[in-house]
Amino acid sequence: MAPTNMPAVSIDINMFWQIINFFILVFIFNKYFKAPLLRLMDSRKEKIAAEFSEAQKNKEEAALKNKEAQQILKQAKDEATKIVQLAEKKADERKENIISEASIQRDKMLKSAELEIQKMMHAAKKELEVEMNGLAVKLAEKIIKENLDSNLEAALADKFIDEVGGVK
Repeated sequence: MAPTNMPAVSIDINMFWQIINFFILVFIFNKYFKAPLLRLMDSRKEKIAAEFSEAQKNKEEAALKNKEAQQILKQAKDEATKIVQLAEKKADERKENIISEASIQRDKMLKSAELEIQKMMHAAKKELEVEMNGLAVKLAEKIIKENLDSNLEAALADKFIDEVGGVK
């Protein structure tokens, strides 16, 4: 193929008509489509601005509600802390009451045991006295049976009575 020599820029009658067509299209566009297109763009711009404004308003409301929620959460935590502290205080009071009641019960039981021991000691002493009296009578009988003389018998009886009287 042989290279053809064409000019880099050629101006001919077609280019002239293309330029005329372009200006006619620009005129028609300006006359019939520019105004509706601008109205459409303005309405779209207003709609976007309104949506943006609404979004800002919603964002502010969300921030406000978040702040309120934080305050409510803080109040709930404070209230929970108070409830726990109150429960701990009541538990401590209950513990003190239980310990106090147990101490009183223990003291009563100790007093009762001491009284019981005293009664048992008293009963044992009485039983011992009865038994000693019985032994004394047996000893006296035994002495009499062995036919001791009356002087020796009286001395033994006096001695025994002194011993029994000293034991009490």
